[in-house]
Amino acid sequence: MVSAPTTAPRERSSTAEQLAAVMAVSAAVAEASDLDETLTQIARAAATTIGAKACAVYLRESEVDDELTVVASYGLSPRYVQHLNSVQPLVVGRGPSGLAIHRAEPILIQDILDDPLCEPWRPVALEESVRAMMSVPLRPKGSFVMGGLNAYREEPGPWTPGEVDLLSTLADHAAIAIRTAHLLDHTRRQVEGLSLMVRSLRAQGHEHSNRLHAIYGLLTLGEAEQARRMIASIEEGYHSIYGRVTARIENATLAGFLLAESAIALQSGIRITVDARSRLESLPRGLDDLDAVTVLGNLIHNAVEAVSEMNPSRRRVSILVLERADATLFRVRDWGSGIDTDAARRIFDRDFSTKPGHSGIGLSFVESIVKRCRGAIAVEQPSGGGTSISVTLPA
Repeated sequence: MVSAPTTAPRERSSTAEQLAAVMAVSAAVAEASDLDETLTQIARAAATTIGAKACAVYLRESEVDDELTVVASYGLSPRYVQHLNSVQPLVVGRGPSGLAIHRAEPILIQDILDDPLCEPWRPVALEESVRAMMSVPLRPKGSFVMGGLNAYREEPGPWTPGEVDLLSTLADHAAIAIRTAHLLDHTRRQVEGLSLMVRSLRAQGHEHSNRLHAIYGLLTLGEAEQARRMIASIEEGYHSIYGRVTARIENATLAGFLLAESAIALQSGIRITVDARSRLESLPRGLDDLDAVTVLGNLIHNAVEAVSEMNPSRRRVSILVLERADATLFRVRDWGSGIDTDAARRIFDRDFSTKPGHSGIGLSFVESIVKRCRGAIAVEQPSGGGTSISVTLPA
């Protein structure tokens, strides 16, 4: 049955064990390169420190959000994690994990076979060969309960007070570490989005400067008619792009970014088109303007590079931004030489790139945002050649 720490005399974990737990979490934050890695390191440190078969970290989006998502695990199979996230989701107030958050206290399960709280998850837990579990809340000081830390053991039986103390101590420090990692991850994504915006503005400003110099040179030479034709051509091209984008994309930041990228690519002989089916009134929940720029910007830059050395007829990129009732779709398709199956599986890995001299970090930001928004990424090889990458984010 469900139980909380008893008030009877009990063994307490040693100071050395508690210190080791804190140091393990601190090391996880210091060594990790991004939020996902930090969370995985915390799960690994928790399992190792208390000698559990497996551990999992699950979080909620906000204080008013009841849905919980397993964001990292150690020792659990992907099938078990997928079951917890999709088939039988965790919810605040229900089951051991949900109760730990609702009550803001540890919930101890001696035997998953006997405890009625575990009934919805019992079959898959047995397949995972886990019989006992402990859920402790993650609550940074002065904040709401952001999630929980679960420990799983293969043998049934009670959890000792020392084990409860140790995992609770670990959870307290993990909560602070996760909040810090969240802030760092948010800052990285914001910097990436701003960098893409600055790059576009700088390139556009440079191009405008070149055009002004060209027009000034024509006027100086007395070629007023040629200067007039050049101005008319520039204006016609801009208004053509402007009309196609703003008629379909109502988010001003995203529309402005797409305009700038289209104009920049055109100067390199690459045509970026916004699919006529595109419609976007507002961004999905959890995705801000700079996140949207990071997602589309990195997909566009990779697509542009993929066609930069192709023959003129294939130097084109198509963008579809479609807001539906259930989800928002971002799709960028290029007519480049395509990528092989192995690269398609790895292009979102941090530091992986198919291009010499490229860091590969940009697409890892895309995957991080998609995971945070509980979305999905699909890489396809269209029949006409090239590559199509789709990002789907639930509404």
